Amino acid sequence: MAELTTVADKLVRTATRTQVHANQGWKHTKSLRGDDVRIEQALKAAATSKDVLKLRGSPDNVGEEVLDLLEEETSVPQQIPTGTLVEIRKGSLTTTGIVIRNALIEGRSFAVTLTITGRIIEHPESDVFFQVPKMVTHALTRRAGIGTMPSSRTETSARVEILRQLRDFEREVANAYGGIQATNLNLYDLVRSKNPDEWSTVTVLEAAKLIMRQRRQTVTSLFAMHRYLMKHSEEFAPQISTHRLAQTFDVRPLSHLERLRAVKDMIRSASPAIDAFAIKARGIMASNRKRRIESWDEPPKRTVASDIHYTTEDRLILDVLQHALRRHRDVITDPYALIVSSILKTLQVNADVIDPVVLREVLIDLGHLAPWEDLVSRRKEYELDQLPEDESPRVAAQNLIVKRNLAVRPTSESSRPLGPEDFLPRDPVEHLRHDFGDLPVYVVDDVGAEELDDGLSIEEIPSEPGSAWIHVHVADPTAVIPPTHVFAQQAYQKGMTWYFSHRTWPMLPTSLSHSKLSLGARSKSGEPESVLTFSFKIDSAGNMVDYQVRPGFVRNLQIIDYDSVDHLAGFPNLKPAQPFDPECPSNITTVTTEPLHVQNLRLLADTITRHRIRNLRSSDAFIAVIPYARISVAEKPLQATPLCYPKSFRFAGFPTIKYQVLSQKCQEVGSRMVVAECMKAACRVASRWCLDRDVPMLRRTSKPPVCLGDPEAFSKVLAARDSDGFVDFYFAQKANLHVPPVEHTLDPGMHWSMGVPEGEGYIRVTSPLRRYSDLVAHWQIKNALLRPSASPLFSREWLGKYGPEIKEKEKVFKEAERTHYAYWTALYLKRFMEHPHAAVDRPNPLEGLTATVLTRTSVEHQGGTVRTMCHVPSLGIKAIVTLPPGTMLDIGDSLGVRLADIQVGLSSKVHVLPK
Repeated sequence: MAELTTVADKLVRTATRTQVHANQGWKHTKSLRGDDVRIEQALKAAATSKDVLKLRGSPDNVGEEVLDLLEEETSVPQQIPTGTLVEIRKGSLTTTGIVIRNALIEGRSFAVTLTITGRIIEHPESDVFFQVPKMVTHALTRRAGIGTMPSSRTETSARVEILRQLRDFEREVANAYGGIQATNLNLYDLVRSKNPDEWSTVTVLEAAKLIMRQRRQTVTSLFAMHRYLMKHSEEFAPQISTHRLAQTFDVRPLSHLERLRAVKDMIRSASPAIDAFAIKARGIMASNRKRRIESWDEPPKRTVASDIHYTTEDRLILDVLQHALRRHRDVITDPYALIVSSILKTLQVNADVIDPVVLREVLIDLGHLAPWEDLVSRRKEYELDQLPEDESPRVAAQNLIVKRNLAVRPTSESSRPLGPEDFLPRDPVEHLRHDFGDLPVYVVDDVGAEELDDGLSIEEIPSEPGSAWIHVHVADPTAVIPPTHVFAQQAYQKGMTWYFSHRTWPMLPTSLSHSKLSLGARSKSGEPESVLTFSFKIDSAGNMVDYQVRPGFVRNLQIIDYDSVDHLAGFPNLKPAQPFDPECPSNITTVTTEPLHVQNLRLLADTITRHRIRNLRSSDAFIAVIPYARISVAEKPLQATPLCYPKSFRFAGFPTIKYQVLSQKCQEVGSRMVVAECMKAACRVASRWCLDRDVPMLRRTSKPPVCLGDPEAFSKVLAARDSDGFVDFYFAQKANLHVPPVEHTLDPGMHWSMGVPEGEGYIRVTSPLRRYSDLVAHWQIKNALLRPSASPLFSREWLGKYGPEIKEKEKVFKEAERTHYAYWTALYLKRFMEHPHAAVDRPNPLEGLTATVLTRTSVEHQGGTVRTMCHVPSLGIKAIVTLPPGTMLDIGDSLGVRLADIQVGLSSKVHVLPK
């Protein structure tokens, strides 16, 4: 029978008194206007039904994006065009409908959809798993209205016509689904990886071509195949972040499937092996818990438990438990859920709900997951190598390429074509490089920074008092790496360096960056540093009046950290709050007293500050300020626990973690402001230079906020800016502004949040060691320098296709970063609360907490209580607050709270209660 058995489909069949058959489709008694009458009845039933399909907001996702709302990097999903057919999935509920409007609600984009039941619902783009554009005309959707009940005969007629088309489409999909089932082909065997331990992927189109051997796949056949794959969740899992547009499924490895089915058979047959494993495991868990408590404050340590021996059945069970700890959306059946629940019951795990939070604790107690394990970076879709660099075959292969090239790299032009592993035989722009001689170059970064990719210089102009040239010298990996190199292709796939608290995954090989590319690497051997320099002249009024782009050599590097620059030059420095260790000293590592450097740094700060103030006064940008937590790990890198290792481990101790609370103001004062403003100016210079020469380039653009309520709201927010452009977050949030997402275009559009006007543009060029898009910009600029009249290295067509890829990669990384920090802050707080032998006199920042409401959206919970999102400023975290029934709070309202529950898992959450 066709898979139309969800709650929403049952509502359709009841309301329209129809029946669904796999081959015949929809059936009802034929009569004059019978379809219209039944659909009108369905519309009335939907409008009055109390069985509402709740898709807008849930306690777990309300406010997930609110903290990012007014930040420069916010990426709001593209709106789904009206007239699009969508399949909506939320939890166990599934329905189809037609998008009739788009709405902006508290800065988030929602689709307003007429479902097949006749109900109007609001839902985010993330709830859509399949879409068919232009299913009905735009004009028809406009006539349908958006009220719960049609307000006129015109709206009723339009909705009836939309629902008729939906019903006909569902009938065709049901028939196509029946055709898939009738083939009796094993799709899994056709698409799984040949390596039984590896995942593979399959798109809906690829699957349809294998199963439905017709020349051209129809929309209905693709939708039917999508439903087939969603139903068979034991074998196929939709790719979470990209499924709606890519329609790609992960195909489970054969070994995982075989182990899953083997353990399932053991449970069904009540195998004695299950009880035997439980007895052994309970003893291991008790011993590991005791050791963890005893070594709570010791350094982290991991040893193999060689005295613990597992049977074949034990290993099957442990492997399945580890495979089950994987990010999973509740829109499909989790094939591991019942098995994990059954096994944990035999282990006498005391938990009301068996979820990834509980499973993580069990795997830690069993010795198959470190207490400090970072679950976010283990997610399959990120493809981050979990092996230590000295054990990784991937890194070993990269190091071999680096070693071979650096050992035999010729000094003259070679006639032999470059292979995929060959570096450039010589620097192609060496003859164009400007030698900056002994001009001091200040490379300013955090203590322990792993990739130094930019430095600053300043030159006064004696004939023009108050004017100066600022030079932004950017590391030049394109002097070595051609676009065709295997490292370039790997950088394209990765997109950027992934910086996490516990480990960094570099975009380019560490061995190459540290030996040749990072600023300071060549200076160690007395060589000049190759750079691409973006220079700009600032006059006494702060205007940028001239600019240059040129390859160069720099020789006099002064590598110094931010705090040391602030200390040396007397700059303001807003220290991050350290609520759990307020006496921790600052990281000042380099202090030089040479008057020249003090003079240069102060001149640099004065000059770029004038430019910043000038930009602020001439633009309508603002920065919304809200505290946020950041975690750093002293024992970096922390290595992951090997997945499905044949032995268990004994873990002791825990890494040293620093918990800091920062705000945007910390990043916009002193030396951090100086560096950030110089980088912004360099990116503007790059755009101007490319415009002058008609060099196609991708630019980052953003439009100013749109007022969703009060038409004067934006003006009021601008009026509330302080002298540095800062605005209270809650004031901006209450203004009900929609901030359009950052886009990547070839046109020199406005970048509102950077203060870049229309017609100038903004091209990222300052981080080629850690962003592939910056590498592309460098290659494109150099090609224009070498061959001014030739075609660009990257065509407009290629760049136009690459823009959406950048946006998607940035979106994935931003979500990973947010989830990562939420995980580590929750882990830190949980350990603080559970410390078994805490000092009596330790500071306790968890006392006297105050929370501020983040959103007007709230959700009714059990017993009529209300849940909404709040922010705890002293800890820099967001939390879910549960309030008494009938509580009405507005954005910015404050209340005293206490921590009630901390969930550390794949999606970590903090719950608070009013005092």
